[in-house]
Amino acid sequence: MRRRNEPRRGKGARGLLALLPFLLSLALALTPAGTVIRNQAVALVAGERYLSNPVETVVQAVCRPLLFPDGTPTTPGLSLSAPPGGYAYLPYRLKNGGNAPFTFALSYALHGTPPWTPGWVRFYLDLNGNASLDPGEPEVGEVALGAGEERALILALSLPPTASGDLLITPVALCPSGERDDANYARVRAGGPPEPALYLSKAASPGRILPGERATFTLVLRNLGSGEAAGPLYLTDLLGGLEGLAYVPGSAHAPKGQVEFYDGATWHTAEPGTVLGLRLVLPRLLPGEEALLAFQVEARPGAAPGARANRARAEGPGGPAEAEAALEVLPLYLHHLGPYGNPKALPGGEMSGDDLQRGRALEGEPYCFRHTLLNEGTGMDAYRLLLEPTPASYRLETLLGTPLPDPLALGPGERLDFQLCLLAPPGTHAFTLTARSLATGQENRTQDLLEVAPKGALALRKEASPAPGTTLRAGDEVVYTLVVENALGPLSGVHIEDALPPWVEFLEAPGGTYDPGRHRVLFALDTLPTGTARFTLRVRVRPDAPDDVLLQNRFTLVSHETPEPLVSNEVAHPVLSVNLALEKRVSPGEMAVGGVLTYTLKVTNPASVPLEVRLTDTPNPRLRYLEGSARGGPCGGALSPMEPVLEGGTLRWTFPLGPKASLCLEYRMRVLPGGGETLENVAQAQGLGAQGGATAKVQARALARVRLGPLDLEGGVLLGRVYLDVNRNGRYDPGEDIPLPGARLVLANGWQTLTDREGRYAFRGLEPGVWQVMLDPASAPFPPRPHPEALGEGYRHGVRVQGLTVSDFPLEAPRGFAEAYRETALRFGPLTVEKRLFPLEKGYRVVLVLRSAEPLTELTVRDPLPGGEEKVFAFPRFEGEEVLEYALEEPFMSDPQVRWRYP
Repeated sequence: MRRRNEPRRGKGARGLLALLPFLLSLALALTPAGTVIRNQAVALVAGERYLSNPVETVVQAVCRPLLFPDGTPTTPGLSLSAPPGGYAYLPYRLKNGGNAPFTFALSYALHGTPPWTPGWVRFYLDLNGNASLDPGEPEVGEVALGAGEERALILALSLPPTASGDLLITPVALCPSGERDDANYARVRAGGPPEPALYLSKAASPGRILPGERATFTLVLRNLGSGEAAGPLYLTDLLGGLEGLAYVPGSAHAPKGQVEFYDGATWHTAEPGTVLGLRLVLPRLLPGEEALLAFQVEARPGAAPGARANRARAEGPGGPAEAEAALEVLPLYLHHLGPYGNPKALPGGEMSGDDLQRGRALEGEPYCFRHTLLNEGTGMDAYRLLLEPTPASYRLETLLGTPLPDPLALGPGERLDFQLCLLAPPGTHAFTLTARSLATGQENRTQDLLEVAPKGALALRKEASPAPGTTLRAGDEVVYTLVVENALGPLSGVHIEDALPPWVEFLEAPGGTYDPGRHRVLFALDTLPTGTARFTLRVRVRPDAPDDVLLQNRFTLVSHETPEPLVSNEVAHPVLSVNLALEKRVSPGEMAVGGVLTYTLKVTNPASVPLEVRLTDTPNPRLRYLEGSARGGPCGGALSPMEPVLEGGTLRWTFPLGPKASLCLEYRMRVLPGGGETLENVAQAQGLGAQGGATAKVQARALARVRLGPLDLEGGVLLGRVYLDVNRNGRYDPGEDIPLPGARLVLANGWQTLTDREGRYAFRGLEPGVWQVMLDPASAPFPPRPHPEALGEGYRHGVRVQGLTVSDFPLEAPRGFAEAYRETALRFGPLTVEKRLFPLEKGYRVVLVLRSAEPLTELTVRDPLPGGEEKVFAFPRFEGEEVLEYALEEPFMSDPQVRWRYP
């Protein structure tokens, strides 16, 4: 749908766009090409404004031709008659509805099969806009227009002497990029009796006004036909589309005819108190005659900026005719900056005593003056806040403490409460805060006077027993001490307030008052003398306090001399009332030297919050951890690699553990020679909450016995087994796993051996230390399974030999495979059917694959079964590929049958 007479942006709007690149609502089709638009989202939280990060958009050139009046073959916009052999002149207006200058080519089009063909068709510029072709007005084939510019045109055509009937013709305006406007049909009747043709034009002067200014609308009704337009004729303007504007009483003017006024219910010849519309009533309009109606409108003080489109309509013989004029209300810029809640600084006004605020602060403590900025204009504006002189440190922020954006954007009528927080050396300081408009450069100021006392003149300190950081449990008591050191001088109207943590219950506060609604303790003093004052209060951790909550507490002080709250240091206590559960087991309970023990730890978090668990295991010196053997995860689930950090002889793990969750950890230790017959190692765990709370350390012990044998007194012995790990558990299980005889194993010193019928090998008399043993892949052509001592691809193991040492080689067991018992492929025109029969452990599986490169309608596939039955698959419409399956008890192969219907 085309939009007629779209408003254009004036210089004020373009200037605002350049100065306010972050305006949030811009019509891209009307914004000048090349303009960079920065967009930011705005959120209001508790009355404060927050802006997102900016996103930039570059406006591209958009071409849009707009010809009017509109018209279609069934409802022509213009209609007139001309004699055969004569001429017809059709008035049009062409507007550049794009956002950049363009040159529009002009042409025309005839509708359907015309009853006659014009001798020629030409376009002329209507320089004086009187809808008539006057001497000296030039012929054109194209028109160059700036963005939003429009020109009046005359479409002239000649009628051949033999012309008869109605010709439908439309002018065509074409963009260089191909966009066109070709729906503006007019009817030209050759011959016949004379008939009227009404044409209405409308203009606004000036085209842009500020709130409080006026503009004049001028409507001109012309009879362009060859016959008289016998009355009554009505030229009506109901003042539509003029939001924020009002008719100026007594401004209506018409040289001929009768002006009438509409009050919303009735038309009057005398102007009523409220005018909602006007019309000009004419008794007649002769050929070539015109009538004029003019009136004024005024933009109200709060009229929103933007374009308005006003349309008028003429009715009567030769009509109807419509015309539209655009009027833009420019934004009005006005702003005020003053004390909080009084931006205009009333009653004194700008830079008066009502525009001055006083404050008192301590050295090193910021003092915040509250201010209000008001945009009293009608358009979006942005402001820079400037402070003179500039202190060593200052902040401009919302009342919630978030930084203000720079520049600061406010909509029409919008106000912002903010604060200026200053940090200055001791002394008296006068500051001037200025808000400068980016749209106009206008400034508005306010003053702040700050007296700064020496550092330490007034200090607050919060103490607690037990000491801050101590982990508390439900039911524990805490004593808070509020210390005020005042060297500033006597203070009056002192309020010391302590907001208690939510998970404690109040017990007592000598000299203070407890407010259960706000859960706060207040110490109110008429006067606080110079010196040190102490106030105490006692609380208890509630029984329902959740685990891992942090009890944070501080207090504030305000007085008549220091209205800005002073805040003490914060003390904090984490709460954690539960202990971890730790279990430890060893398997087997007895092992020979060189053997491997498997240790299992189970850690349980009984808390309702996640914990970071720090687990340590200190094994007996005769136990050596097998690197890569540690695996952990949820108890009862799959375990994943979970290597510890080795620190001396201690194994350390750190991992998160969810609420009410357990983790199982499994790792292996090799028994080294030496020492007695018992091995004990101790595991210890502690949980840490996110808030710093710590559980008590818990311990678990595991005891294993060492079975000593004669080999313990000999040199090192390396033995093991090569087997197919059928159940893939990494251990040799007789009856399930398959030993591999005849496999060749080689040591780094060149010694070799073959495995026996049970897959076993052994190397004896080895010096203690690290040895590499390799399984010859040619003698065992199966991929190795993961192993803690594996090197490279896994055919080599790095083994520390000490006494009797075991290193097995688990290998991947070969998997079964499936192959087609029978298969066939059939082709029917565009359809291909592949059929395969696969044997299973019980029965057989039939697989049909259907492919078609074109759509098939009502496709039916029938596959015969044993006993004369058949499997039927039906598709209302089939295209592409489909896989079908079904089961058989006995092998049976047949050829499927297919049918489909061509449209």
